[in-house]
This record gives sequence, C-alpha cells and structure tokens, in this order.
Amino acid sequence: MMKPMRYAMHMKRPASWWNDNWREGTPLGNGLHGALMYGNTANERVMLTHSRLWREGTQPDIPDVSDVLPAMRELIFAGEVPTADRMITDALIERGYAPREAFPFPAADLNLVLPAVKGFSRYRRGLDMSSAEAYVRYMDGDTRMERRGFVSRSDDVVVVECHKDTEISLSIHRPDSTDEEIKLPENVCTVVDGEWLYFKAEIAGVEHGAVARVIKGDTALILVKLYTEGDSSVKWPALKARLADLPANYAPLFERHVAEHRRLFDACRFVLEDREFDQETTNEQLLDAAYDEGMPNALAERMWAYGRYLLISATTTGGLPCNLTGLWSGDYEAFWSFNMANINLQMTYWQALQGGLSELMLPVFDYYDFAIEDMKENARKLYGCSGIFLPAVTMPGCMRHVCLAPHITNWTAGAGWIAQHYYDYYLFTRETDFLEKRALPFMTEAAKFYIDFVLWQGDTWHVCPSVSPENRTLNYKMGNIELGDGTQSAIDATMDIAVIKELFTNLLAIGDATSLVSVSDMAAYKRMLDGAPAYQINEWGAPREWLHEDFPDNDLHRHQSHLYPMYPGLEHARRDEATTEIYRRGAVRRMTVGLSCQTSWSLVQNANMMARVKEAELALESLNLIAKSCLMRNLFTTCNDWRGSGIGLEFPLAPFQLDANAGWSSAVQEMLLFSDAERVELLPALPPKWERGQIGPLHTRCGISVELSWDRDANEASVILLASRDTSYRLVMPDGGQRTITMKAGDVQKSAFGLRKEV
Repeated sequence: MMKPMRYAMHMKRPASWWNDNWREGTPLGNGLHGALMYGNTANERVMLTHSRLWREGTQPDIPDVSDVLPAMRELIFAGEVPTADRMITDALIERGYAPREAFPFPAADLNLVLPAVKGFSRYRRGLDMSSAEAYVRYMDGDTRMERRGFVSRSDDVVVVECHKDTEISLSIHRPDSTDEEIKLPENVCTVVDGEWLYFKAEIAGVEHGAVARVIKGDTALILVKLYTEGDSSVKWPALKARLADLPANYAPLFERHVAEHRRLFDACRFVLEDREFDQETTNEQLLDAAYDEGMPNALAERMWAYGRYLLISATTTGGLPCNLTGLWSGDYEAFWSFNMANINLQMTYWQALQGGLSELMLPVFDYYDFAIEDMKENARKLYGCSGIFLPAVTMPGCMRHVCLAPHITNWTAGAGWIAQHYYDYYLFTRETDFLEKRALPFMTEAAKFYIDFVLWQGDTWHVCPSVSPENRTLNYKMGNIELGDGTQSAIDATMDIAVIKELFTNLLAIGDATSLVSVSDMAAYKRMLDGAPAYQINEWGAPREWLHEDFPDNDLHRHQSHLYPMYPGLEHARRDEATTEIYRRGAVRRMTVGLSCQTSWSLVQNANMMARVKEAELALESLNLIAKSCLMRNLFTTCNDWRGSGIGLEFPLAPFQLDANAGWSSAVQEMLLFSDAERVELLPALPPKWERGQIGPLHTRCGISVELSWDRDANEASVILLASRDTSYRLVMPDGGQRTITMKAGDVQKSAFGLRKEV
C-alpha cells in the first residue's frame, strides 16, 4: 500500500492583494469553523468564519406564474425569443415577488499585535496540508518569531499559538477595501474578563459572536469558538464551559485533530517526480516557473493536494456543502458566494467519490433533500409541473427560486444533473439503503418534472424553453429578429437532452436491478428514453449545442455544456473512436476559437474532458493555462486572469472561487484512471511530462480501488487492485489490451504492465 507523505506549501510574503488582502490568506477549516491567516508580522489578523453564518436572505412565497409558460413557448417557436426570454421572470416581478439572496458573512477578526523591535527578516508563511496547520515564521533582529494554528476537526475549535507578549483581541472583521460605503455589523460588544474574551455583533438584526480563551505561559495559546445565532447571555457561558473542558496546551489538541484530518486527507495520495522542485519550494518559485517555461510537476502535484485539502476543510458530515468561496470570503455581501448548480457545485465534488471522500458528498444530499418541498413549489408555480425544479442558484435559507435572471429561471436541467451525483454515489458505494431512501426518491421527483415539462411531437419530445448554460446562440435570426445579447432561451439544448436521457437511463437501470421501480414507472421511463431527440453534429464535426435548426452554435464561450454526454456524463464515454473524435473536436474548438472566453473553472472542465477523450497533453495544457493565468500567491484560483493575458475572460474583478481548485484534483484523477460500472482503464491520459509517479487508492464504479505507479524511462508500471465487494469487470491497459477480472470482496491482485509507447 502507498505510504502517506507530507504535502505543504510555503510563501515568502504575507497576504498582499491590495484592497482585498484576505484573498491571499492561508485557509484553515473543519467544515464548520473557518479561519484565514493573513500572515502579517506585527499586526496579524486571523479572519474567523462559520459555515452557517448566512444573512440578509428573504424568501417570500412564490406567486403562481405557471400560466405564462404556454404563451412563452408559442413566442419561442415563432422566433420571438428576445420577447419570450424574460416572460416568467418579469411575471414574477410584476406579481410582487421580491426575494433577496443570502450571503456568507465573516464572523470576526482575531487580532494579534506584537510590535517590531528591529524589523523582520527571513520571512516565511505556509500550510501543511497533511495536518491542516498554518504557520508564520520570521526573525526580528536575532529573535526567532513563530505563530501557528489549525481548526480542530475533532474538537471544533480554532487554535492559535503565538508569542507570549502578543496583545490579543476580538473585533468585527475589518474589510480590506477602502470603500467607505460598506455596511458593517451593528451593536458590536467586546468584553475582556481575565483570560476570557467575549464578542458579539448583529447582522440584519440577528446576533452572532465568539468566545476566546487566552492561556499565557511560555507562549500564548488561544482557543476560539463561534456561534451563529442565539443570545450572548446563553451562548457566552455555554461556549466558555466547552472551551474550559479542552486541554490547555497545543500538543494534545493538535494530536487529536491530526488523526481525524488525516483519516480523510490520507485516503488518497498523488506523487509526481520533479527533478528541480520539491515540497520546500515556495509557491512564488513554482508560479514564476509556470509563467516562464510551463507548469512544473511539483506545482501539478501541489495543486492536486490543495484542491483535496480545500474540499475537506470546507465541509463535513452534518454541515453544508462547499459553496463557491468555501469558508474563506472576507467580503461583506461576497461576490458569487452561493451554491451554483449549473457546473460549479458539481465540479467542486467531481474528485470526491474517486478520491475516497464519499462521506463529503452527504452534505450535498442533505442540502437538497431538505429543500424538496421548496423545489416542488418551484416546479408547480413556475412551470405548472409536478416533481421538482432545482434552480442553479441557491443558498442556505433560500432554496426556492431566488435569482431572478432569465438564464437561471429558464434552465431546468439542475435536478437532473444533481441526480447524477446521487446515482454515482450509489455506484461507488453500493449502499442499498441510500439508493432506496435517498437516491431513488430524489431521482423520481426529478423524473416527474421532466415527464410533465417536455413537449411531445409525434414520438419525439422537445425542451422549450431550453438553456445551454450560460451561452447564447451565434447570429440567430428568424425573419427580421436578431437574438439580443443577454437572451439564452432556445429549443432543445443538447445538455437538456443529455441530462434527461441520463436520468431515465439510470432509473431504468435501478428498475432492472431491483424491485424498487413499479412496472408503470418503468414503462413511462422507457417512453421518455425512446422519445429523446437525436444528437447532431455541426459543420465543424463537433456536437451541436442546440438541436433546433434556428439556433446555430457559438464557441465563443466558457461553458462546454453540449459535451455533457462525454463528460461529466458517461453516455458516450469510451463508446468508440469516431464518437470520441467528435467530442474531442468540440472541446478543442472551445480552447482555440473560444480561448479568450475561458475561466479557471472552464479550463478545468476542459482538462477533465480532454482526459476523458484520452488527450493527455491537451489535458495538461489546460491545467498549465490556469497556472499561468488564474492562481494567486496562496494558490487560490480566480475566475479569470486580471492581467489581460488573452487566455481567458476579460473581467476586471477576477473573483476568487475554489471550484477550479477542487476540479484540478478531479482532472488529475481522470487523467490517471477511468471507470464506469463495467470497466476500469489504467493511465488513459498520462502526459509524457509526468515521467514517474504514483497515485491511489482511487475508487471506481466497479467495486475496486486502484493503486498505480509508473516509470516512463523503464517503460513499466504496476497496479494493485483491491475489491470492496464481489465484482466482475474489464481491465483496460494503456496499450489497449484488456481482460475480464472476477474478484471476491477483500481480494487483492498485483501486476506489472508496460506503458503505451510514444509515437
């Protein structure tokens, strides 16, 4: 079995992003509490957050606007798309619907003040991802200064150790922005009582706060817990009692935390040989190398580990799913901080099942299961359909349709796409109780919606309105009408067709394998599958993005929704070489014709797609482009390049979002292993630059886990296969050879094989 190794990153400067220093902080978290260490020397700040501190959302009852749909469809089919596009959204507004999106708010700042004596030198800060511990080290004259901390996964407490002479306080989070119009928390109160610090504030009239214990000795040990609602007269004594029960020194707290963190983090390892750089190389050196000659292997490895680390740190069982900024947004009313289900949430979790983090999927299912009644209301009142409508934009406390933008209102593939994750969880884990009580009920409700929503013409159904996120067709005209810039509604977007087909394919598979699906439902599901419109190929030999002839393709865009049947879907994956070539062309066009329209997450999507079509070098190049354009000093991914490199979208804000961080880990795993319910492919897209390495255990849909190592110079590799259940599958080697393997639960097979020779 592969031995655990240490993953770390080091930086030469504190967080230094002007007007938004938090963006380059060092992130810590246990899925509930979050912390971000700025890394300052004399005046350190540790931003404190909590996954449940969401405020300012309002969720009124949705007015019934389902009467609008027939007229909207009539106009779309008549070519009056710009007029039709806003009809449902405008009807909601006209009938008084005025929801407000909630935001995750920073809870407080832990302030650590230690004035300089002679000034600092030999500065370093960093993060040990293997233990989830951050540090700051520097010299003040001849005196060595050190600060370290973690957020305990076992005790649910923020722990910081610093110099004993440090002045310590709690305050509201101070924005880095110079914008004086930012509305800060109100009714702030801080109390100091010996070794105890108390803090409270209000946002939108709802209290939150913190209690800290400061234990002085040879060092100063700080323990902090937050609360997100309640009254300080009750919360402060309760949190004080819990902190008083914890050990009063760093080592035992750290030891129990590390054991729980490593249970998750060490469940998979990726090691890539780099002859020039290693674990001690700073992020700045790796980024400079990427910007100069191309991404070093050490950076590819570090980014895989970081994406894994961030997902583990941002969520936990019993908590909330990881949103676009995780636990680490330092803004009030943060930009793009919600859960976005038209690719971003899915991308964040692509790595989880294969990487041995199946338990981290459970908060996603909890989140959507809890909202079933709200999603039924969405379906009924927006479209007059049974079942569920899952909007792309949601956040805790706002699970009804809340984002009144037509491309969100009119996109109906959300429930079907999330259903893929429910079914995939079952394929990986084979938990029959989950299938019966969670996956199948959700999938059934999604199916009810599509059965009601589609329009039948003879033996074929169609989708209208139909949105291919977040794209619009190119040069659309019907008569004298030209499609407006923001208009995205159409007919039969390929993604909608693919998602619906996938859902009913999976429901039929469940019905064939179990007695959980009724005969009448099976007949209805088969009719839906048989009635799907056929996919089409455009003039460039790539999949058409819209199947209706009035909607020509547009490759000047970041989303690759039309490639869903190849990735993240499995419908056309490994089907045949001709089909693979069609999807390869589609992905290449997005990365050539549409290169200037890309984002970090779309480059990650392309890396996963290129791995799926076995284009190793193009997959690696997609990651290389991210390394050149969308990484900050702390390796957080920005949505786009802020420096006008032409690699991606021109957008001056360059918002931080960690979907690309997490999706990077998935891309690496997809390059090195593919599985469906019947086969496992070893090293399907191994780049030549990755000469020696190892990865595993990676989990599969076939009921086995896989550990791989390879050496290109020796033209040899080895694999360890471990069966988690009785199984039979096809094992496909890099040279195309394959064999059927049957294993019993607990069986282990080891073998060596040759690598595909380079042409």
